[in-house]
Amino acid sequence: MKSSKTWYGIVLCLALVVYSSSSYGQMRSGKLGVGVAGSLYLFNPNIGDGLMKGGGGASLSYSVMEHVGLRAMLGAGQLGWKDKIDPSLTNTTTLLSANVYVSYDIIPHGTFNPFLFAGLGGIYFDPRQDQVGTYLQTNYDKIDINYLGGVGFDIFFSEFVSMTLSGEYAITNTDRLDNKKTPGTNNTYSRVNLEFRYYFFDQDYVTKLIQALQARYKGK
Repeated sequence: MKSSKTWYGIVLCLALVVYSSSSYGQMRSGKLGVGVAGSLYLFNPNIGDGLMKGGGGASLSYSVMEHVGLRAMLGAGQLGWKDKIDPSLTNTTTLLSANVYVSYDIIPHGTFNPFLFAGLGGIYFDPRQDQVGTYLQTNYDKIDINYLGGVGFDIFFSEFVSMTLSGEYAITNTDRLDNKKTPGTNNTYSRVNLEFRYYFFDQDYVTKLIQALQARYKGK
């Protein structure tokens, strides 16, 4: 008898989790998501033609309140471009970034949530010539602050797991990402991110979940 009650409680708990996935907002306040990201970078150099390069990193999201969230990403990637004088030569800039965004969640209660975001990011960059494998001149500051903005959407497979696809545009305060000083023309780049996250909840959510389970169990 005791064993049957235990299994009944486990099944009821699982059913409640499934029920909560469709009944409550996916982006409720106090919800923290941690995940990984893959990225594609498209560089807009002042000289030559930009190339598409890859990267990746770790991502975070936190729902401050309904419709408003904080997002962050620690990333590493590359910016590439062809040499303007000799297009057969390519150059690569290694890029390390730490970005923080404020997002507006358009459908926070849906399994599909489009959002807008804007933020700031700090980068460290180091250009080099690929064919030679040597780093280019370094007599300038390699740390910069970027201004970021873009759009994206979350798809929730459950209350706990989501996939996010987003595109952002970065405006920098440096003209040295391509290693060439071009006064009055700072570099820019675009990035597309594919993220997978797992979500944790605040104590208030856990308490409500237990209370709801107890109420349903007593009613049976």
